[in-house]
Amino acid sequence: MGLRREYIEYIEDSIAGTLGDIQGKRMLELGNQRIRRGQGIGERTGKDYYTRLGAVHTSLDFNGKDGAVALDLSRLHDKPEWQGWFDLISNPGTTEHVEPFESQFECFANLHSWLRTGGIAVHIVPAAEELERGGRWKNHCNNYYSRAFFEALAAANGYELISAKVINQLWAVCLRKDRDWPFDDDRTAFLSHLTRREGGIEYRGIDDPDRLRPGHITRMLLRKLGFR
Repeated sequence: MGLRREYIEYIEDSIAGTLGDIQGKRMLELGNQRIRRGQGIGERTGKDYYTRLGAVHTSLDFNGKDGAVALDLSRLHDKPEWQGWFDLISNPGTTEHVEPFESQFECFANLHSWLRTGGIAVHIVPAAEELERGGRWKNHCNNYYSRAFFEALAAANGYELISAKVINQLWAVCLRKDRDWPFDDDRTAFLSHLTRREGGIEYRGIDDPDRLRPGHITRMLLRKLGFR
């Protein structure tokens, strides 16, 4: 999805309202995020930008580029060094591409495990309500999130829903982990709150040589060229 100024501002407002200063905070950014041109920001990656602000920054991406950790969010990971480690996890348009559908559960279980009690998770992801209302972000992904999804996620896992607003037809949501609870073990209930629409870009697995299906690669190239 890439970082736009309005997404960055929401992340920074969420940090200021909960954690205070970003200086010295341990931050996990999902995706090797690129900052879009024309945003008035000199850095080209989220890693460079947040590192300049003083965050202890870790990025996570299949591609392993720009210093990102190459890790597959569709699998449950036993990483003792990350257990309850991060003050902040940002998800600016990554989890919606995690496949297969059922592995959304593992994805969010990982994030829960890695976030410290008192830390925040900031999600900026395609809104199911906006998809239904006007088709926004159609074919961007297969997984869409509703306010009800985040409310259920918070209730089941000891989070407080700090804020939620729609930005560019995306849900921008800040959740604070207030209790050291194990992640909800009801996979069926968790998945029932997601909206599934086939036809979007799929990241099928870090070890799959064809993890982006050819038709989806073509669609991505067309988008980069300005076609929708």
